[in-house]
Amino acid sequence: MWIKLAFKLFAREFRRGELSIIFAAIALAVLTVFSLSSVTQRIGLNIEQKTSDFIAADRRLSSNHPIEPHILAKGAEFGLETAKMLFFDSMLFANEELILGSIKAVSPEYPLRGEVTLKDNLNGVPYEVRGGPKKGNVWLSEGLFYSLGLKVGDQVELGAGNFTVSKVLVNEPDAPFFSLAGNRRVLLSYDDIAATQAVQPGSRVFHRLLFAGQEQQLSDYYAWLKPQLKANQSWQGIKDRQSPLGNNLARAERFLLLAGLFGIMLAAVAMAVSAKRYCERQYDPVAMMKTLGGSRQVIRNIYLLHLSLVTGFSILVGLLLGFVLQHIGAAYLAKFMGTELPVAGVRPWLLSVFIGIVCALMFSLKPLLDLFDIPPLRVLRRSLGDKLALSRIHIGLSLLTIFLLMWMFSEQLLTTLILFGSTLLVIAVLFGISRLVFSAGRKLGLSPGSSWSLAIATLQKRANANAVQLISFALAIKLMLFLVVLKNDMISDWQTQVPADAPNMFLINIGQSEVQPLDDFFEQNSITHEAFFPVFNARVDAVNGEELARRISRQEGEEKADSEREGVNREPNLTWLTELPEGNEITQGKWFDNNSQSDRIEVSVFDGWQERLDLELGDEISFLVNEQRFDAVVTSFRSVDWGTLKPNFVMILSPNMAGKVPVTYFSAAKLDNSHTKAISSLLQRYPTISMIDIKSRLEQAQSIIAQVSLAIGFVLAIVLISGALVLVSQVQASLAERMQEVVILRTLGARGRLIKLATLYEFLLLGAIAGLVAALVSDVTLLVIQQQLFDVDGKMHPYVWVLGPAVGAGFVALIGYFMVSNTMRQNTQGLLRKLG
Repeated sequence: MWIKLAFKLFAREFRRGELSIIFAAIALAVLTVFSLSSVTQRIGLNIEQKTSDFIAADRRLSSNHPIEPHILAKGAEFGLETAKMLFFDSMLFANEELILGSIKAVSPEYPLRGEVTLKDNLNGVPYEVRGGPKKGNVWLSEGLFYSLGLKVGDQVELGAGNFTVSKVLVNEPDAPFFSLAGNRRVLLSYDDIAATQAVQPGSRVFHRLLFAGQEQQLSDYYAWLKPQLKANQSWQGIKDRQSPLGNNLARAERFLLLAGLFGIMLAAVAMAVSAKRYCERQYDPVAMMKTLGGSRQVIRNIYLLHLSLVTGFSILVGLLLGFVLQHIGAAYLAKFMGTELPVAGVRPWLLSVFIGIVCALMFSLKPLLDLFDIPPLRVLRRSLGDKLALSRIHIGLSLLTIFLLMWMFSEQLLTTLILFGSTLLVIAVLFGISRLVFSAGRKLGLSPGSSWSLAIATLQKRANANAVQLISFALAIKLMLFLVVLKNDMISDWQTQVPADAPNMFLINIGQSEVQPLDDFFEQNSITHEAFFPVFNARVDAVNGEELARRISRQEGEEKADSEREGVNREPNLTWLTELPEGNEITQGKWFDNNSQSDRIEVSVFDGWQERLDLELGDEISFLVNEQRFDAVVTSFRSVDWGTLKPNFVMILSPNMAGKVPVTYFSAAKLDNSHTKAISSLLQRYPTISMIDIKSRLEQAQSIIAQVSLAIGFVLAIVLISGALVLVSQVQASLAERMQEVVILRTLGARGRLIKLATLYEFLLLGAIAGLVAALVSDVTLLVIQQQLFDVDGKMHPYVWVLGPAVGAGFVALIGYFMVSNTMRQNTQGLLRKLG
C-alpha cells in the first residue's frame, strides 16, 4: 500500500520540481568526480607515456655484467614487451681514419616507447621510425660522418666486422641529456655483437633490458625480480631520473590530484546544502501525513524509497553526462596535443558511483532523521520543527564525510589535511565576519527606503542562512582562485626553466689544444657561448669512509633502509673552478681560497645533494675515477639554477685538482639555422669534438608543459562550472523565501527598481565578503601547498586580495541576480499562486 503511495508522491514531487535540488546535487557530484577523475587519469597516463619516451620504455633494468636470460623470459610471461641493449666502446675505421665510437647494440623491438630520428643522408629531412638497424647495417651520428669522411652506403669497420652505413642517426629517445659519448654514437643490431668480436670476457660493457606494459604487470614483475637483483643492478622508471623532467612529472601529478580534490569538495558542498534544504521543504507534507494517520514507519519507508530512486537516477544521469563531458574534453585535448589519450580504467566509474551513494546517504541521513521527528501540530503552528534547521550533528557528519572522501581520493593525508584545514579556517572566519557585519548593519544609519538599507536589512533578517551562503560562496571562489593562481605559478615556473636565451647545443670532448681555436671560431661567427670547463666523470663512492647505499627504485616508491647512507644513481660530471659560476650562490661555508697552496682537495656541493647524501661541512667524500681514488673535503654548499641549461655541476673541486686526472673540456652555445654550415666545417676540422643538439629534447619538454597546461585549463573549466552550480543551488534554496519578501514589499508599496537594486546589492555584498576571505585564506594555503607539495619557494600574491573580492562580487551578483530575476518580473498574483 505504502509503495503505491510513495510512487505517486514521487511522481508528483518530481513533476513539481521538489526533488530537482537533491537530484541536481547528486548528479553534479557524480558528474564532477567522473569527468575530473577520468580526464586527469587519461592526461596523467598520457604524460607518463610521453615521459617514458625519454627512457624508451616504461622501466629499464641496468647492469654492469650480463643479465641472466630467464629474467628477460620471465618478463614475457608477465605479459610485458621486452627489448635488449648492450653498450660498449669500439674503434671504427674507414677512409684511413680511426676513431673510438660509443656503440649501442639493440634488439629489433627497440624502442618500446618513442621513436628513433634518422636522416637518409647528411642533407636529408629528419623522420622518425620504430626499430633498430637491420643485421649488417649501422646507423652513425652525424659527427662520425665528418670524422671518418663517410657518406650513406659506405662501408665501415667496427671491431672485426664490416658494416654498411645505412642511415644518419639524429636522435634516440633514450639518448642521455649530457654524455661524453656526444656525436660518436653508433646504433648496431644486437645480432651483430658477435661479428664485431669487441665484447670479450673482461670487456667493459653495460647491459640494459627494457620493459613496457600495464602498471600492474610491471609492479608484479618487479615484486618477482627485486629479490634477485645484484648490488650493481638497478631498476628504473622516469621518476628515478634525477632531472627537471622527473620533477615536472611529479608536480603535474600532484596538481591534477588537487584538481580532483577540489571537484569533490565543491560537489560535496552542493550536496550537503541541497539535501538539507530538500528535507526542510518536506516538513509540512510530513506533518500533514502524520495528522492523517500516517505512521512513522510508513513515512520513513516513503522517503527512503524517494532517496533511493533519486540517487539511482541521478547517478545514472551524472555518469552519462560525465562520460560525454570527459569524452568531449579528452578529444579536444588530444587534438591540440596531437596524440590519442589512453583510455581511463574502471576507477572513475567505481569512484563516482561510490561517492554518489555516500553523499546521498551521509548528507541526507541526519536531515531525514529530523524529518521523521516533525510533530503533527506543525500544521497549526508552523514554527514547530524549525529548531531542527541547523544541526551540529549534520554539520559534523558532512565535514567528516568530505574529509574521508578527499583522503580516499588522494591517498595523501598531508594534502587532505592542508586543504581541509584551510576550508575549516574559511568557515570559522566567515561565521565571525557574518555576525559582525550583519549585526553592525543596524548602526549604519542608512536612510529608509534606500536600496542599500533594504539590502542590509535583508542580510540581517537571514543572518544564519546568509552565513551558510557565505561559506558556500567562499569555498567555490577559494577553490577557483586557488586553482588559477597555482596553475599560473606552476606553468610560469616550468617555462622559465627553459628561458629564451638558453643554450641549445653542448660541445664536449674538446682537447686543451682546441680550446683557443674554438673560442676564436665562436668570436668570428658571432656565436654566443659559455666558458670552457674541464670535465671528468667520477663515482661518489663513500662519505667519511662509509660506503653509500645500493640503488633503489623511486618509480616503485621504495626508500632506503634507515641504516644505510643515501647514494646517487649516476656518476656526476665534475670540474674544478677558481671563481663561483654565475647562477650559483653559497648557502653554507665559503668558496675556495685562491691563495691556498695546500694539497688538500676541497669540494663545493650542490645543496640539493646535501640532504640526499646526508652531508655536513668538513665531511670527506671519496671519489673513483676509473680505478683511481681520491678524497675531497666539503667546504661549502651551493644553490644552483639548473633551469638555465647553462653548464652547471653538482660538485665543483678546488683548483689544486688540476693535473691529477685526465680531462676534456666542455662548453655550450646558442646556435641558429644560419650557423649550420659553419658548424659543419668546424666538425670537419676538429673531428674529435662532439656536439650534442638538445633542441629536440627541449621541444619534448616544452610539449609536456603544453599538454599539462591544456589539461589544467580543462580542469579549471570543470571546476568553474561546478562552482557556478554550487552557487545556483544555494540561491535556488532561498527562492521561496525571496518570493514571500517580494510579495510583502510590493504590498507595502515598494517600487520594482528598489527591490531589484536591493537584491543586486545583497549579492554584491555577499560575494565581496566571500571573495575577500577566500582570497586571503587561499593565498596562505597556497604558500603551504607550494612549499610542502611542490618543493618550490612559496610566495604571496597581493593582487589576489583585490581580485578575490572583485571576482566574488561580480560572480555571485551575476549568478544570484540571474536566478531571482524571473521572480522579480512576475506580478504579485502569480507569486502568491506559486507560494500557495
